[in-house]
Amino acid sequence: MKPLERLTEDEFAEVVRHAVAMPNAPDAMIRAAVALFPDPSKPTAADRGRRVAAAIRAVLTFDSWGLAPLAMAVRSMPSDTRHLLFSAEGRDIDLRIRPSATGFELAGQILGPDETGTIELNGASQHVAELDELGGFRLDGVAPGRYQATLRLADAIVELASIDVGGRAP
Repeated sequence: MKPLERLTEDEFAEVVRHAVAMPNAPDAMIRAAVALFPDPSKPTAADRGRRVAAAIRAVLTFDSWGLAPLAMAVRSMPSDTRHLLFSAEGRDIDLRIRPSATGFELAGQILGPDETGTIELNGASQHVAELDELGGFRLDGVAPGRYQATLRLADAIVELASIDVGGRAP
């Protein structure tokens, strides 16, 4: 048989008529052939590997409840608001935990490169908030307990150390 680009119009029409007249392949063969190509809607092992490699563990660099009282004065009185600061690869995550009418409120801001994404809080309850245009977020109605916070950003996943939400231990 001649290559397709060398066929005359009549010869090409005959090849097409012959191809159209052929029966379809068995369904099992079609499924096997389709399975040879990756589904673009499903992440591949390489995609999952890149996401794992992009996961960053944030380090707690400041905890207001971890400070020893520096002076026995009015300014050294304990506060119900807890201030935490985490650092991760050029980003600082400022987090404040304070009592609210519906439990506790966690509010904060991602300081560093312009970021878009979400913060997820998983533990006694689950909460998700979108970051605003300044990297700020607010989660309200958080029940007391231990939580894992994860930032899902455009180019990375940042995991914060476990956070205890609730009153100060006696």
